[in-house]
Amino acid sequence: MTATMAGGPAPAPARQPLPPLWMPAGRRRRPRLRAGQVAVGQVAVALPLAVVGRGGAVLVAAGVTAGLLTAAVAGRWRGRWLFEWLAVGLSHLLRRRTLARADGPAGLLDLVAPGAVVHPVELAGGPAAVLDDPTGLTAVLEVGDPGDLLGGGPRALPAPAALLPAAPPDGPPVCVQLLLVAAPAPGPSVAGGTAGTSYRQLTDGRLAGWTRAVLAVRVLRVDGWSDEDLRRALSGTVRRIARRLGPSTARPLGEAAVLRAVAEFAHLDDARPARESWQAVRTGELLQCSLRVRPSAAPTWAHLVSRLLATPATATTVSICAGPGTGAEAGPAPSGITVRLAGPTSAQLAAAVQSVRLSAEALGAGVRRLDGEQLAGLAATLPLAALPGAPGPDGADGPAELTVDDAGLMVGANRHGGAVTVRLFRPEATRVMLVGGLRAAQLLTVRAMALGAAVVVQTARPRAWEPFVRGVAAPAGAIPVLPPGRPVGDAAGTSLRPLLLVLDVGPVPAEPAPGPPWRSTLVVRDELTAADVDALARADLAVLQPLTSAEAGLAGTALGLGGSAEWLTRIREDMVAVVNRRALRWALLSPTPIESQVIGRPVRR
Repeated sequence: MTATMAGGPAPAPARQPLPPLWMPAGRRRRPRLRAGQVAVGQVAVALPLAVVGRGGAVLVAAGVTAGLLTAAVAGRWRGRWLFEWLAVGLSHLLRRRTLARADGPAGLLDLVAPGAVVHPVELAGGPAAVLDDPTGLTAVLEVGDPGDLLGGGPRALPAPAALLPAAPPDGPPVCVQLLLVAAPAPGPSVAGGTAGTSYRQLTDGRLAGWTRAVLAVRVLRVDGWSDEDLRRALSGTVRRIARRLGPSTARPLGEAAVLRAVAEFAHLDDARPARESWQAVRTGELLQCSLRVRPSAAPTWAHLVSRLLATPATATTVSICAGPGTGAEAGPAPSGITVRLAGPTSAQLAAAVQSVRLSAEALGAGVRRLDGEQLAGLAATLPLAALPGAPGPDGADGPAELTVDDAGLMVGANRHGGAVTVRLFRPEATRVMLVGGLRAAQLLTVRAMALGAAVVVQTARPRAWEPFVRGVAAPAGAIPVLPPGRPVGDAAGTSLRPLLLVLDVGPVPAEPAPGPPWRSTLVVRDELTAADVDALARADLAVLQPLTSAEAGLAGTALGLGGSAEWLTRIREDMVAVVNRRALRWALLSPTPIESQVIGRPVRR
């Protein structure tokens, strides 16, 4: 039995055009002329001279052609040569830019990485899957323990460049990608409502609602290496990276989990098609814009990544990829950062892009929005481990380590005033049991709403819930209050719109099978009886208000608390114990003024 304390949180529409494409910080660098540009320039000068004496019409045509060639190779706009813009524009017009809603994640893979398919394989001693495309094989690893629902404060992760094989490699070239996604709390959809305003008072807006990290490891195809050879090389690389991560677990994902991760990272909407425009990719109700970030020096990377993940957008995805690049020979391992921002409107997306620009400028980094290449930006921010480009202008190869801040639902504060957080929502079903008063259940519910969760309440006492439902009136609609026995179905949430099902119906059986992803069930029990012990023992998370001696004995046995169970009878009335895997944390509920007004004191009656 271990008792630990969480680290605290740091104190916290008219259509608008997106900011300019190029947003470099510091001294602007002049791009170097290429040999082809010089050659075309010479042709442009020689062309009018070559047609002298062949008539005025021919001379005019040659002059116009020479002028266009000169403009294309010598003219610049928004930090790019005009001939580069021409290539981008032609590619944008000629490629397929729409994904039908029925195509799903497999169709998305084919859109951004033609020919890519997912195969189940045996990898690093266990079942997994690889993403197979014409350039290589890729494995996707979930970083962190999915069963650990208690936030443990910031955690350090090795940067992709630090996970590459030592040069020269014994096998095929390897690319490693660290993909991080974060969503703020409160989210933009609820920021102006009761739940969002209250949660901002609680956390000062500096505790993310959720974060997720995955690693994508790719071995590149080279002459002389068969698919079986590549799989063995990939398996060995994955095993070595898992050992390197140490306390941070990294488990390869299976076929269904890889496809689900692709869809979740892309924020794919199964009900609506996805479509690329010049400045963004639309997926359902979200607009997404990708940017390329070029840090000026390695020491700024870690700080820059933290600031990027804190961008005020619906969700921010940061991809850091290191390796020799597709089709390249083994050599220096450049690193690059690609950022994808998601927002419901172009105005909110423009504000998020401006925030990225300011964060980059403060650290001497440059930012280029990927206009005309948004589909490539989406591909670079999916777990494909495709190196997006060369290193930054100063050749920064990235840090040895990155820090991912704590995130989750703030249950309360520890004795030092720090946040006690839980991962209430995750890519699988979560079951929580609260033993205590109705007001504590309502307090957890309103805080879950601040994370963007939709709420459904099934209760035998609807009148006790009516004042709460009226008081928190969600912008996205009213909270359904259902009677006991009414089926709630198998509706699943999404990473940006999870679902909280509140069961306030008396004793309930332990869930016999896993539920849908991104849905959490909060079982509310006024009293803990012997009929609840099995459900409590199987719960992923337990939240306990002060208990009687008999209740503490039942809880201690069900949760394996040992001698700590006695303290459940002694804690203050405004405190709770949060238990996951026999790890115990104590928290003051610390209601905000809004919560106190709408709910009252969250004490057990």
